[in-house]
Amino acid sequence: MRHPDPQKRQQILDAAGRLFAAGRYDRIKLDDVAAEAGVGKGTLYIYFHGKEDLYFCLIHEASAALIERLREQLARDEATPAAARLRLIVQELVEFAFAYPQVYELFRTVGVGKDDARWREKYAELSELIRQTIADGVACGEFADPHPELTAVFVPGLVRSASLFGPGGIQKETLVNHILDILLRGIKKRGEAPR
Repeated sequence: MRHPDPQKRQQILDAAGRLFAAGRYDRIKLDDVAAEAGVGKGTLYIYFHGKEDLYFCLIHEASAALIERLREQLARDEATPAAARLRLIVQELVEFAFAYPQVYELFRTVGVGKDDARWREKYAELSELIRQTIADGVACGEFADPHPELTAVFVPGLVRSASLFGPGGIQKETLVNHILDILLRGIKKRGEAPR
């Protein structure tokens, strides 16, 4: 019996990442992933239950890395104004959407991971990072947001909506700026905020 090898698993994930980034999920076959990784198709099943599991693991690990990177950057930049930290969050989410262009469509159509406790945990961590950034802005008078917990849910939703339904060919910086403009118009402190 073959025992899992972390390097082989990463080799498969890297190969799958290249293929999924370059083509449509429904057109990529496990045979393609095995060939790209330089392993037999049976080897894939030592590490993953099938294509959906492989894709979910790829996205989950990328999401975990994104959240860890954000956590480190936000902790390092605690003295930075909340609007600048919010920009960092939006930039990272947009980078993620561009790096994994089919992720939101796949979650919508296939539902990969939506009921998985690991995915819910990562989404809750991301929401908390966003909520805390907005709450920090409220606490120092930079923002007027009576419900940072709701706004925190909207931020990834704006990126997801643009990825699924936005115009083709939009540039990353344009998307970041537009999302921030919408967000900051809603929560920037300008007198009394609507309740």
